[in-house]
Amino acid sequence: MDEKIPNDVNEPQVPEQAPVAPTHENDDAQRFSKWMAEYGRPALIGLAVAVVALLGLQVWRGQKESKAAAAVQALFQSNSPEELQQLASADPEAPTAPMALASAAAEFYAQNRYDEAQAAYQRFLSLYPAHMLAPDAAVGVAASLEALDQFEEAAASYEAFAQANPASALRPQAVFGAARCLEQLGKFAEARALYEDFIAANPESDALPQAESGLLFLKKAERARNAPAPQVAVFDSSRDEVVAEDVAIDEAAPAPAEDKAAKDEAAPKKKKSSKKNKAAPTESGGEGAGEPAAE
Repeated sequence: MDEKIPNDVNEPQVPEQAPVAPTHENDDAQRFSKWMAEYGRPALIGLAVAVVALLGLQVWRGQKESKAAAAVQALFQSNSPEELQQLASADPEAPTAPMALASAAAEFYAQNRYDEAQAAYQRFLSLYPAHMLAPDAAVGVAASLEALDQFEEAAASYEAFAQANPASALRPQAVFGAARCLEQLGKFAEARALYEDFIAANPESDALPQAESGLLFLKKAERARNAPAPQVAVFDSSRDEVVAEDVAIDEAAPAPAEDKAAKDEAAPKKKKSSKKNKAAPTESGGEGAGEPAAE
């Protein structure tokens, strides 16, 4: 009689595996996979757009730098104020445009083309009022007006700049320019006050010698203007003698030839007058009384 062998005895027993607990790394991987599934494509598209934009910006910057380099080269190759002015007008926003326009104005002034210099300086101030060269342009406007003998406007421009820019390195030149213009207008007291105030307020200034020199010449001009009218020798035919007459300061001095002719004409007549004086005692029975008897 066969004994029944239970199945669990003959079959090998497979040990049961313990359940694996989820790890932190697996959670992160699952979250990343889920994020990529939802947002990965838009993120990649955005990244691609950013890369394209960055490359485009680099290309634009490269073109801009190339354009700027060309503008600098054109600036140094310009030989006339007209070329400089044209370069500034071609692209007023270019970095070299202010320098080109300021250089054109300076060239116009150096060539004694003061009207064009003033216009160029005024245009610079209207386009680039905050540029580092704006103070130079403001003084350039005043200097151009002074060169055009528009002393009232020039003095006002100089004084306005000096008051608005007390710390500017160009302020001494503006003060002296205003003093020169006032001197030309005959306002000696106002001009002298500008020089004296500057000297008193700036005893250590490098421009002090220039102020003292300007004051010295101003005083000389003032003394010359206030001096009495000079006198010249003129022959008076009615009195048969040479007399002195006043001459206005602004009258032209006689030409050398005319002066010499007047002296030559006066000399013989003066001698003739002397002979008459000698003849007078003769008629009255003086030393010469015996001369007719000798004849």
